[in-house]
Amino acid sequence: MKGLFSKALSTKVKHITLHATLAGCVSAMLTGQALGSADLESVALASSSLTTYNSQQQLQNGDYYFDQNAAQLIARTEKAINWYTEIVNSGGFTPLYTNELLELGSTSKAVSQLALRLYQERDLTSNVCDTAMCTFDKTIEQAVQQFQRRHGLKVDGRVGKRTLAKLDVPAKKKLAKLKLNFYRITNFAGSSDSQYVYVNIPEYTLRYVKAGEVKLQNNVIVGKPSWETPAFSDEIEKFVVNPEWRIPTSIATKEIAPKVAKDPQYLAKNNIEVRKNSYLDSKTVNPSNIDWQSIKPYQFDHFLVKRAGDENPLGEVKYLFPNPEAIYVHDTPAKQRFNQAQRALSHGCIRVEEPFSLAREIIKHQGEERTLKQVDKARDTDTTQTFYLNEPLPIHLVYWTAWVDEDMLVNFRDDIYQHDAKALLKNEDQSVIAALIK
Repeated sequence: MKGLFSKALSTKVKHITLHATLAGCVSAMLTGQALGSADLESVALASSSLTTYNSQQQLQNGDYYFDQNAAQLIARTEKAINWYTEIVNSGGFTPLYTNELLELGSTSKAVSQLALRLYQERDLTSNVCDTAMCTFDKTIEQAVQQFQRRHGLKVDGRVGKRTLAKLDVPAKKKLAKLKLNFYRITNFAGSSDSQYVYVNIPEYTLRYVKAGEVKLQNNVIVGKPSWETPAFSDEIEKFVVNPEWRIPTSIATKEIAPKVAKDPQYLAKNNIEVRKNSYLDSKTVNPSNIDWQSIKPYQFDHFLVKRAGDENPLGEVKYLFPNPEAIYVHDTPAKQRFNQAQRALSHGCIRVEEPFSLAREIIKHQGEERTLKQVDKARDTDTTQTFYLNEPLPIHLVYWTAWVDEDMLVNFRDDIYQHDAKALLKNEDQSVIAALIK
């Protein structure tokens, strides 16, 4: 390894330093609807006055660096805006007049309407139903699946209530959503970074981008609507293998204290210890010396810490970018939750499905093979080890509910925190507030 390891601070916690240049790469590898190249090529790009590249970084030679992944995303979204404008000007989408479940084998007038609707956004390359009565076949099923992917729905190929609701969204609303997100995307802080991580909150996806190329894509879980994951930019400074969990005072006093009062062995059974003066304090307190029954909500003189282990809610690794919101990226033992299409489930922090993939990409792009061995060795133990990055890696938490991916598929996602609803103007003649909005 090129870098140096610091001395172990204790037998329990070690700090290790990575000496190398960091790299982060993230791109839009999303699933969604095909624009149809022929349609797009005939549409001129929107006026360049729409584009506001505020975050460019001036290089030493006087030129500006602009991440190609971000630049291409802007160009694709601009084309989509023009295409959806054409759809709106042509009268919008054909409505679906049905409440019935449509699936493979269904035969009705509604299937013909569905096929036409899917063709209008090019989930179908042609209108496969030219008669009033049509059969829901494999071709239509595959088109429905693509529509579901690009709208963040459960992909089952069946048109139930949720899919029907998305099919019924007017073209005018989709156009407004694209315009709003165009302003967000063109103000993306990562556009001036040669390498970075970004998390698109409504998409439930993390990406690692380097030199304009997506090196890694991962599913994530974000904060529930009552406990939002905020959108902001920062820098990953370190990652911790086998992290401990400092239990919030609210949970410690309102949930755990009553359990310890009933069962004095509760802390030992759950691998929790009491630290005296701080979370990092090496001094511990004997739980039997605490009157657990007298503890009131939010009033506790010490700190409860759940040690590293299989049941630790932070899992095997966490990535830290110290910020006032106390947000970080971490592993989770509840892997089954990644099977859900809607993953706004946490208390604000970001849970990642394949937690060590990001560490491996960072290490790989730094050429730090020895560090990789150190990480693997740490995983074989319950020892908490911290790996510091010499050059912090930019991370951007963004809130994009519409964009166009690399396959020219237009993606839309739910406005899980109602940021779009707050941004859209009541005056329908004006689509969006032309300003940077979370």
